[in-house]
Amino acid sequence: MILTVTFNPAIDKTAEVDVLIPQGLNRLKNVMQDAGGKGVNVSKTIQALHGKSIATGFLAGSAGEYIQKVLDELHIENDFVWVEGMTRTNLKVLDHDMELTELNEAGPVITETEIKQLKEKILSLIKPDDLVVLSGNVSYGVRKNIYRELIELVKQQGARVVLDADGELFAEGIQAKPYVIKPNKYELATYFGISQECSNEEIISLARTLLNDECRLVVVSMGKEGSIFLSNAGIYQAEALHIQAHSSVGAGDAMVAAIAYALEQNYDMEQLIALAVACSAGAVMTKGTQPADLAVVDTLVKQVIIQKLEEN
Repeated sequence: MILTVTFNPAIDKTAEVDVLIPQGLNRLKNVMQDAGGKGVNVSKTIQALHGKSIATGFLAGSAGEYIQKVLDELHIENDFVWVEGMTRTNLKVLDHDMELTELNEAGPVITETEIKQLKEKILSLIKPDDLVVLSGNVSYGVRKNIYRELIELVKQQGARVVLDADGELFAEGIQAKPYVIKPNKYELATYFGISQECSNEEIISLARTLLNDECRLVVVSMGKEGSIFLSNAGIYQAEALHIQAHSSVGAGDAMVAAIAYALEQNYDMEQLIALAVACSAGAVMTKGTQPADLAVVDTLVKQVIIQKLEEN
């Protein structure tokens, strides 16, 4: 079973403009509204792959009710902790050049009591060998070491964690040695304090230091430069697919979903990589935060080019 945890879900509104005018009037077109938040997006992609997950985290108010309704309609099992306030609404604006501007609300303030309730809920839902996806930012009131605490808690139950976070959440989380870590190139460079213009060789050298007897897979996504996968099976590089892009929103979440699904299905390394790259590319081809259809993913999987760089 795969459990996705979203501390700060959102109604994601995606819109387009020809040219974004700062301090001026911008008329939005092609406005779409989705149930979002990184873990929610992961669950949506797993569902599109005909897999199953349970979505949990925090929801509040009528916006939270909307997200729950969407998940119910998609037949995605969900079990959230309900809190005071209002789940946030985020606006993502794409211009003609596919440049993204994001306007994100803060979301509800989470109390220590509510964090305890979420921990108890997670423990009640998981069993040994399950996969728990911790992804995205956290709400106000939540300590930055919360992912570290949850990883330690989940591992005590014999379950595995996929971590997709940045900043202090990432720095704290990796101390607990999650099973999978998926930073992008910017997040990895920031963590190690080096230039974002670093070479692939530098990326591999740094990412290799995160592998250990408990962290079995490190995936570094690099946008148009492709992605690098490091595991005990070796080091691989996958080229980015040449596709018609509509929105980069949710591409990383789709990759995380594919990784979790592939691990649950016991895919070999190259099968996992192909699915991860295909799902990420498929998400870029859709508008809003919608996952690609399975038929599209199946077509893209056949186009993925993988190079094994090193044996481990």
